[in-house]
Amino acid sequence: LIRKPLKMTWSLSKDQRDETVKRVAANLFCLAFTKGLPITDDVVLDAACTFERRAYTAATVSSNVTTGSRPAAETTLGYARKLAELMIEMVKSGGKYEPDASAAISGAGAEVVDLMGSRDFLTSESTEAALRTMLTPGSQVSKVRFSSKSFGRDAATVAAKALTNVSKTISIADISDIIAGRPEDEALDSLRIISAALAQATHLKELNLSDNALGEKGVRACSEALTKQTCLESLSLQNVGCSIFACKAVAELLTASQHLRQLHLFNNMSDNEGAMHIASILARSPCMQDFRMASSRVGPQGGSALAQALGGAGNSLVRLDISDNPMTEGVAPALAALVRSQPQIKALNLNDTSLTDKGATAVALAIAESAPKLEELEMALNEITPQGARAVAVAVANKQHLWKLNLRENELEDRGAVIISKGIAKAPALRHIDLCGNQLKRVGAVAAAKGVAGLAGLQLLA
Repeated sequence: LIRKPLKMTWSLSKDQRDETVKRVAANLFCLAFTKGLPITDDVVLDAACTFERRAYTAATVSSNVTTGSRPAAETTLGYARKLAELMIEMVKSGGKYEPDASAAISGAGAEVVDLMGSRDFLTSESTEAALRTMLTPGSQVSKVRFSSKSFGRDAATVAAKALTNVSKTISIADISDIIAGRPEDEALDSLRIISAALAQATHLKELNLSDNALGEKGVRACSEALTKQTCLESLSLQNVGCSIFACKAVAELLTASQHLRQLHLFNNMSDNEGAMHIASILARSPCMQDFRMASSRVGPQGGSALAQALGGAGNSLVRLDISDNPMTEGVAPALAALVRSQPQIKALNLNDTSLTDKGATAVALAIAESAPKLEELEMALNEITPQGARAVAVAVANKQHLWKLNLRENELEDRGAVIISKGIAKAPALRHIDLCGNQLKRVGAVAAAKGVAGLAGLQLLA
């Protein structure tokens, strides 16, 4: 017979936990006395109880790993370390500490519930306490933020009950960063439970899933929250491991994108193929105003697909951020065509896209010919030399609303700075100009100073 090893769950007895609270309180009192902090005994005892509950919950969660159970000694050490961190943080803050997870409530009729704060592992009991406003019959909560709190299955079940109770009034749901520290199977279950509740929110307009380690499995765990929304206007998937397959899953699940105005992706590993899947969403989003796909390893093919989809869907784009992607000059034709087709564009972030002179020139000339409402132009880290500076200067000149120009870490040198400064002098609204890292010497610096001399609202010249 093959015997499976017993799964030992780490725990402490009530007497052990009570004794820990007494020791924490005594240590807190001594630390406060040493630092001269006026903290009463009641506050010290309450803090000790709060810290022990947090540390115990965190240790319980961390004791279970994918392959079984963590060694008891290691879990106990983590428990003690967490207690020490919380005590030191309280003393450093002058005796202040954050009570157990509680919602910051504001607005008429308690319309906003915000759990943002310290990192806590929630239990069903602490979740009930934190979301008591949402659990009240007739609650009118319209906006929730669960960020920084970690939900296991039990906590997610309570959160789902709360979300269901406000399903007719909730319009904004920020469930970013809610599964940190949980084993994968539990994290996915938590997402499924909460997403199923969000599926009942028929008037949901904004959904933020950022900072959760989703990947394709996580995206599909959130399928109900994505497929059941017909009024969604904003979706954020930043730092979620949105790989090629995850992007494909998003494109499959987000079928109703006709009202989508904002789509943010950042710090993912989407690559060209992933960008093409996202482009399929953009192609059916005629109301898109704010699109971000930064730091996602998108190359020229993916970048061109995004630009073409945005340009073909509508002309309402206001903000575009595709920075920190190796798109190269290959994306310039599609990007230039996009700029020409978007009269409402106000912010264009092309930092670190490897445009070089050829690409920068194509895009800059498109800006010069269009984009009358442009307010922010960022083209840092694009290897722009004096040759490309000519087109950039033309683009900047006479832009009446342009207040921010970022050209840092290019290769302008003095000659390029002289050329750019002529355009700067003709942009009356400029307040923020960054030319750092362009190998400028005296001639370039003096030219830049003369160029901004007539700008009444100047705040930064770097």
